[in-house]
Order: sequence, then C-alpha cells, then structure tokens
Amino acid sequence: MGRNELDAQIDAATDSSVWVRLGWLWSALFYLTLFTPAGLALRDVGFSGPAAARIAGLTAVFALWHLALLLYIYRYPDFRSRPSITLTYLAVSLVLWWLLIQTDQVFYIMLTSLYPQIFAFLPIYLSIPGSLLLTVLSGYGQVSESEFTFSWTNPGLWVGAVSFVGSSLLALWIYSLVIESNKRRELLKALQRAQGELATAERNAGMLAERQRLAREIHDTLAQGFTSIVIHLEAAEQALPAAQTTARHHLDQARQIARHSLGEARRVVQDLRPELLEQEPLPQAIARVVSTWATQSGAPAMATTTGVPVQLHPQVEATLLRAVQEALANVQKHARATETAVTLSYMDNVVMLDVQDNGVGLSAGAGAWLPPAGGFGLTAMRERVEGLKGTLLIESEPGEGTTLVVEIPIANS
Repeated sequence: MGRNELDAQIDAATDSSVWVRLGWLWSALFYLTLFTPAGLALRDVGFSGPAAARIAGLTAVFALWHLALLLYIYRYPDFRSRPSITLTYLAVSLVLWWLLIQTDQVFYIMLTSLYPQIFAFLPIYLSIPGSLLLTVLSGYGQVSESEFTFSWTNPGLWVGAVSFVGSSLLALWIYSLVIESNKRRELLKALQRAQGELATAERNAGMLAERQRLAREIHDTLAQGFTSIVIHLEAAEQALPAAQTTARHHLDQARQIARHSLGEARRVVQDLRPELLEQEPLPQAIARVVSTWATQSGAPAMATTTGVPVQLHPQVEATLLRAVQEALANVQKHARATETAVTLSYMDNVVMLDVQDNGVGLSAGAGAWLPPAGGFGLTAMRERVEGLKGTLLIESEPGEGTTLVVEIPIANS
C-alpha cells in the first residue's frame, strides 16, 4: 500500500467520522427544529391563506437548501477546507430563518440547530463572528416585537450575552478536541508508515537471507557435485585404452556438460551473493574489481567515486557490481581500448555508474554489447537494472569509444 493511499484511509477513518459520518445528527436536529415549529405555526394560522403559504414555502425552501448542502458534503467530504461554500450556505440560512421568525416567533426554536451548524461548518475564526451575528439577530428580532429600554438589569440582555459566551466556549472546547484528534491522526499516520517501512525492511532482509542460503546450498551441493563428476570423468578417461574412441567421445561430452553446468552453478552463486560485497563496501569492491581487471587484461583502468557514499540495498549494490564486471569483460573482449574509467556517483536521489573506454566503439564489426550465449549479457543486465526502477543507457560512436551508464534511484535502496 502506497503512502498516499494509506494517509487517505486514515483521513477517512478520522476526519470524516467527525464531520461527515456524524453529520446526520446535526441534520436530524435541523429538520426537527424546522418542521416542528412549522407545524405549530400552521396550526395557529390555519392551513390556508397568505401566512400559511409563506410559512410552507419558506419551510420547503429551507429544507431543500439544507438538502443541497448535504449532497455537496457527500460529494466533497473535505468541505471544511472550502469555507466560502459553507459561509454562503449559512448566510442564506440566516436570511431564511429571519424571514420565518418575522412570520412566527416559534421558529426561534431553530437556534438550537443553527448554532451547531455555524460551529460545525465554519473554521473557528469565522464561527465566533457567525455566532455573534446570530445572537444579535435573535436579540434584535425579540426587541423589535416589544418595547425595549436598554438597562444592565434587563434579563433579555444577559440571556443573549450568556448564550453567546456559552456557545463560544463550547465551540472552543470542541475545536480543542478536534485539534487533539488531528494530532492523534498524524501520530497514527507516522505509526502506520513506520510499520510499513519495518515490514519492507524485514521482507528485504528475508529475501537477502534466502538468497544467501540458496547460494550456500548451490555451492555446497551442485557445484561440488559437478566438480566431483569432472574429476571422476577425467580419471576414467585416463584409465581407458587409447583404442576405445566411442567411450572417450561420451566421456568427453559428459565432461563438457559437467563443466558447463559447473560454470552455470558458480554464476548463479555469484549473482546471489557477491563475495566482494560481503568483505567491503561497494566503492572499494568496485575499485578492487577494476584493479584486478587492469592487472589481468594489461589495459590501464581507473575507478573513481564521487559524492558521499550511502548504504544501498544489497540487491542494488550487487547489480552495480555485476554491471561493472560485465562491462569490463566486454571492453576486454571487443573494445580494444587503451584506457577505461569507472565512475560511481552518489547523488541526492540516484546512484549512477559510468564505464567509459576509448576503444573502437559500436560498429558493424564490433558486437561489444550483444549478450554472449550463457553469460550475463546486456539483456540480463538491463532487466536487473529496470527491475530496480533504474535505467541503462549506452552511448557510443564508431572509433570514439563506448560509455555505459546505469542509474538507479536511491529510494529503492
């Protein structure tokens, strides 16, 4: 599971559960406080006439307006990140509510659902002013219906002030819970990512251990068995009379097959577990391979490392080391080069290997990079590099040498 997918699932399990999955509670409260006073008001004014039509019409519009918001929230669960939408909804809602209380004051019951909507749908920096506006409208509506004289002892003034302060304190408390929930969500994300990374590391370690076990098994069984077969065949051949050509022919074929199988077994062992990488870091291992190759081939070669070496995954290091060995083998067989340079570069996000020679280059008569039968070859090298999400490029001109470039992301390490 990718990191973005994991974070999305955690978000769905936390943030949505607060604002969307439990949003039905606020909607149920809204419709209860809308339809109950509407029924009471229609009972008072009768179910016909202009007043009844106005109450029924405003109630229907208000119900559909809230339904439109619910559909929007269902489609965009992150609606709280778009306060302009919910701000528009609440502004229209306050207008509709104001028209309803002008018709019948029983609609003041809706304050019990409008206050929660303000704090649920708006960020804290908008919900406090929104709550204050609702309190002012409520107070003004009540004052306009009766004679009001300002006095510090007026109960209505204190009821409004206490309602505003109480709702604001409740909102701050709710938001503190939300902030704490967000912190827990981030911790959960970090924990899930750490568990995923640990599982990947354990899986890679298990793969490496299995590769090493297979290498030991092949070396201790097949390779040694083929060696014994070759020795016994050679001893049998020496013991046969010279005239028995048919027997010698079969022995020679068996010996060739055994030698070929022995070579294949040794190649598999080397691919599974490069001994050089068990003894020293990758830069030193490459330097030793280059030095040994220069001594055996008699052609000058130099190994250079740039950047700050970092620990790579064993499979990445093995692939780079095999690429150097295969490239040098091809240089020796086909390039006729007098100088070869191997450069290992550690960059921010990738590790890059360059093997450059000044030989004959790729031409019609130089099949330098065609995969030899039974060997590692370019095809196998490219497959291993691409299996690590890397790239392998060859740059060459006839008579101007050849450069092999291997690039592997460090993130795969």
